Amino acid sequence: MQGLLLKLSTLDADAESAVRVIAYFDSLLRDHVSVPTLLAATARLAQCPVGLLDAATGRRTRTSPRGAVDTPAESPAQVRELSDGLGAVWMEREGPAHGLDEIVLERYAVAAEVTLERAAALARSGQDPALVELVLSAETGEAERARALRLLGFAPSAPLQALAIALPDRGPDRGPDRELAAGLRAMGHQVRATRIGDTEAVLVATTLPRDLPEGSRVGIGPELPGTRAAESWAGARTALRFTGPHDRVMRWSELGALALFADLPEPAVAGLADVRAMERLGEESLAAVRALCLAGSVRGAAATVHLHHSSMAARIARAESVLGFSLADAAGRLRAHLALALVRLRANLRSGTPA
Repeated sequence: MQGLLLKLSTLDADAESAVRVIAYFDSLLRDHVSVPTLLAATARLAQCPVGLLDAATGRRTRTSPRGAVDTPAESPAQVRELSDGLGAVWMEREGPAHGLDEIVLERYAVAAEVTLERAAALARSGQDPALVELVLSAETGEAERARALRLLGFAPSAPLQALAIALPDRGPDRGPDRELAAGLRAMGHQVRATRIGDTEAVLVATTLPRDLPEGSRVGIGPELPGTRAAESWAGARTALRFTGPHDRVMRWSELGALALFADLPEPAVAGLADVRAMERLGEESLAAVRALCLAGSVRGAAATVHLHHSSMAARIARAESVLGFSLADAAGRLRAHLALALVRLRANLRSGTPA
């Protein structure tokens, strides 16, 4: 923060200086500073006292460039009102106004709105289920979604990923399985979660690692700005439908053309000959086909499941006799890979995994 501190008295009111002011306040928002920290940083930047009225509490706070804090009896005549009735901010410069005062006050007001909304969200533990549902709903308007994101502690333009987590059946008193969300928080991720039907919906503010904490089946949506969180949620739900016992995590970004099959009705998937044949395989043959599709060769598949290559070859031969096509070439393995994915899809359709 100190590295970004600007001395307005030494700056001209040009475009470059204005950009530096914007970058300064953007950095404060990225750091999720508190209201007192925002006031102190703004006063140091402006080199004059600044103040804030918090409408929720009715409290006025004024901070000097040296960090002294007091409570003025009333706000100055010239104030900048904040949106949504959050309050107001002001600057108290003695003498003539500086050329950058207007943009400083503007960015200060924007930062104050975000910071006050974040503070309100934290006061409610920052995990209002209704707000998460509002952010993820395709029916939510742009302004309404932006406000909900801020209340949850997310900047609307910042990248988010939505996760759809299949909840295990816990009977009539079942509740959300929070293990994955808790694991992500322990890894330092900013997380908000709620339950939607039989799925736990999770919003994560940073790019997810390749290896997630073990737990339930998870569909991961694309990384998009918060204003497009509904699209990420739709992708996460689609990815979830292709998960299974051996493919517990599926990313929308890795589905490719498979996503086109997600909306097929269950009878249509069940009617495919390759799906019916794959479902007739025993678990041993299914594991062999799955390993071959991933490794691309019999020897590679054998090493994956710790079998001698001749034993793997025998299992593949038995699978081919049931499937009715060869797995020796790339085309056959692609066909098998698609059939395996559709078997998982059908199983989820039959069990009612949310679409």
